[in-house]
Amino acid sequence: MPNIPLVQVITASAIAGIIGVSGYFIGSDANQTEPVAVYIEPIDSAVTVNETFSVQLDVESRIPVNVFKGVLSFDHEKLNVVSIDYNTSIANLWAEEPWYSNGAGTINFTGGTTAIGGFVGHGTLLKITFAAKVVGDTNIHMSEMRVLQHDGFGTDVPLPNPIDLLFSIAPETLHMETLLESPIPGPIITVIPALPDTDLNDDGKQTIADVSIFMADLLTKNHRSDFNQDGSVDLKDLSILTKE
Repeated sequence: MPNIPLVQVITASAIAGIIGVSGYFIGSDANQTEPVAVYIEPIDSAVTVNETFSVQLDVESRIPVNVFKGVLSFDHEKLNVVSIDYNTSIANLWAEEPWYSNGAGTINFTGGTTAIGGFVGHGTLLKITFAAKVVGDTNIHMSEMRVLQHDGFGTDVPLPNPIDLLFSIAPETLHMETLLESPIPGPIITVIPALPDTDLNDDGKQTIADVSIFMADLLTKNHRSDFNQDGSVDLKDLSILTKE
């Protein structure tokens, strides 16, 4: 989409206004006293560190308008802009396509609509996706906001005082699934099987007498000498006996 000087956008506003306009108001703020309101609307209510979230710049107008200009400011130490979506139904002609500076903490834009009759109603002008960087309270501030009427003269519309979007960035939380999948540090316990009792004559010590008894058990298949408990008395059991 080409960049067009602001003066051309305002001129187009004046020419389009001469054609004639009509419309009606659709809005959520029944107590709105000004004919036009521009405000920042949160989309995600809960914000945590390292999370991305979106806000949108909404417009409500009871009269036909066709040009929107302004600056959004944010705390660059707590937030970073990830992306800006300005392909909305309100503005289809951008004299200054929305651009941002994470270093300065600013977003600038100047755009308008070429629709016959201008814009009347409620819609989203911009959608901005941020990334939360650190814990703390912060805000997004709107300034230098201008909206021009679709009246053939490019008349500025009086706007209510902008209201900052205030929110807190909470510490990152771990979900239960993460806790269950993560290893829990602690002592490693190894279960060692009980050693077989190779003191066959119960004299409290390992002697050649136990070997003699084993030899007899080897011939008679006495399972008291089945030290490895494999169901038979054999040379494997003798190996266990002689290691004691």
